[in-house]
Amino acid sequence: MPSAHDFARKVWNRHGAGGRLAWLACLPLSVGFRAAVGVRNRLYAADILPCTRVAAAVVSVGNLTVGGTGKTPFVLWLARALQARGHRVAIVSRGHAGHASGVRLVSAGDRVEAGPDEVGDEAVMVARRFSGAVFVGRDRVAAAQRAIQAHDVDVVLLDDGFQHRRLARDLDIVLVNAGPGMAGTSLLPAGPFREPRTAVRRADVVILTKAESPEAARAVAARYAFGKPYFFADPAPVGLIAVTPEGWDERPLAFLTGKRVLAVSGVADPVPFYRLVEGSGADVADVMEFPDHHVYTRQDWHTIAAAGRSYDLVVTTEKDLVKLDHFPFARQTLVALRIDMAVAEADRLLRLIEDRLPPAPA
Repeated sequence: MPSAHDFARKVWNRHGAGGRLAWLACLPLSVGFRAAVGVRNRLYAADILPCTRVAAAVVSVGNLTVGGTGKTPFVLWLARALQARGHRVAIVSRGHAGHASGVRLVSAGDRVEAGPDEVGDEAVMVARRFSGAVFVGRDRVAAAQRAIQAHDVDVVLLDDGFQHRRLARDLDIVLVNAGPGMAGTSLLPAGPFREPRTAVRRADVVILTKAESPEAARAVAARYAFGKPYFFADPAPVGLIAVTPEGWDERPLAFLTGKRVLAVSGVADPVPFYRLVEGSGADVADVMEFPDHHVYTRQDWHTIAAAGRSYDLVVTTEKDLVKLDHFPFARQTLVALRIDMAVAEADRLLRLIEDRLPPAPA
């Protein structure tokens, strides 16, 4: 199956004559996009475009590139960590690829109230794993205000918020992929960047993820941290999720050991996912890639199930599982790799964040 990821990487890394020609064709569009981003940022810096402050602290977590930094696992880690330290936390996101209009409650912390077709796959996945409120809305100011009014939160965690300037924030955290394969510095569509790397200067904290070694991470920090405090974090597999008639059931990672698997993904950069599956003891014998936030159809289900019969298991991401779990796969043949974020110097990072927040409520 053709991979959108492979095509993008071919263009972004200028692989082969075709990749170089496609990159050159995209370059004028990237120049225009860079100019538009620059004008927009200057308008916000000059207060011509206004920022709205809400009645709670706002912490934004974002990145410079399209996917590939581990942002969603980090948002979950931070939400739980702040909650454990006594804060009432709500997660607010745009609800990418969802079709619901206005502000939508995904979960109040007890059960999921909306499906991925309404609010997007990431929002549903986060809501399944977080015991606080999760809201989505294209108007994230309104979504934050609704979360504050309905759930009396003192911290709003803005998911994918670095480029969303309209909601004022107390702290900006930017994740940077310090792993291999960083595709140049071109902006979309000639490269993966949403903003020039110099945009990190308006951040407060930089999180370097997926570094192969401390030396590699320090080299990326030298280019991307701009003197900001930086920390290291890595996505780490912690278990498997199997779909049962009673719901989702967690299984130990050892269940993967020695299995030949078909890896199925609809994410921006699936390569780290494959590495994590292999690092958990499985043999990734084949892969099936779909576009990021892909909406799976019955035909997709038939294709995946037919291909999966040649292997011991079909392994997917948790984000994809929220869209595949309603299809009747053979029992225990479909599992998702559950990933958490392992954060180095976590206490120091949390103290730095809390220094910018009001004290936790009694």
